[in-house]
Amino acid sequence: MLLRYDYYRTGQRRRSVRSWLIPVIIVAVLLVGGALFLFNVPGRLLSGGGARKPPGKLPDLFRAERYDEVIAASDAVLAGDPLNSVALSYRGFASFYKSVAQNASEERMPYLDQAIVSLRRARLAGSPFAGEIDYVLGKAYFNKGKYYYDLAITSIQSSVARGYVQKDSYEYIGQAWSQLGDYQKAIDAFLQAMKDDDGDLLLLTIGQTYYQMKRSSDAVDYLLRTLNKTEDKEIEERARTLLGGIYLDTGELFKAEEQFLAIARIDPRSADAHYELGEVYARMNDPVKARAEWRSALVIDPSHYGARLRYYGGRR
Repeated sequence: MLLRYDYYRTGQRRRSVRSWLIPVIIVAVLLVGGALFLFNVPGRLLSGGGARKPPGKLPDLFRAERYDEVIAASDAVLAGDPLNSVALSYRGFASFYKSVAQNASEERMPYLDQAIVSLRRARLAGSPFAGEIDYVLGKAYFNKGKYYYDLAITSIQSSVARGYVQKDSYEYIGQAWSQLGDYQKAIDAFLQAMKDDDGDLLLLTIGQTYYQMKRSSDAVDYLLRTLNKTEDKEIEERARTLLGGIYLDTGELFKAEEQFLAIARIDPRSADAHYELGEVYARMNDPVKARAEWRSALVIDPSHYGARLRYYGGRR
């Protein structure tokens, strides 16, 4: 989902590649975060303390991640007992994790729908896995998209209230609030998540959320913490891009230059890094270096909109 963001500006507001580049980075952070959360198969899932024994071999099949067989076995049980809450639960969980394995949205959505229907029925039927159901149901809603983020929040909050808290529970809540545009509630959830996880991706997510809130000093703090923590070049590049944008907007030109030069070292084929260096040198009143950087951006990407506009004499 493409979001609209406002940015810090000093002086006259100008059109910039950053007007679309940084939102793309922010969305990418969300997507990468979401992808990591998706593949977290919770260790406690279907622990079912005090639950009646699941029918057949469903537990073994589920632990072996043989999701097609779980669905087929659950369907066999449900054919004779349509309200078997345990079979409905397994069918829902397996359908969700089956959706995770799909690459295309059109292939993923039928499994998500199947998961949601099964889990809702299991909940109505009095499943012994109430907390697990709310947790996975919330993840399924999240991955359905923008019209379901409120349901994702409600479901995962319900799982937390039931005492079923996973490492990514608060991160999911924060991601959903962020997508809904309530960045303060997103930050509250992310900071709660940090009590159990201070990883580089979460630090980056908090930094970009503060950026969206126009709290530049807090954003810089968490982005620098990200750089100190991460060994992932992609996360480093995203953090430096956001930092460079903040420094350029606040007039800290040497700091901005440092960040974009670092990106160019990480990825010598980054047309955006050279474009932004051109912007830095233009602000430093060095048109020769600025044009050289815009020309480098065009060598890498001849269709680069901002570099073409600047190099061939356009004004933003």
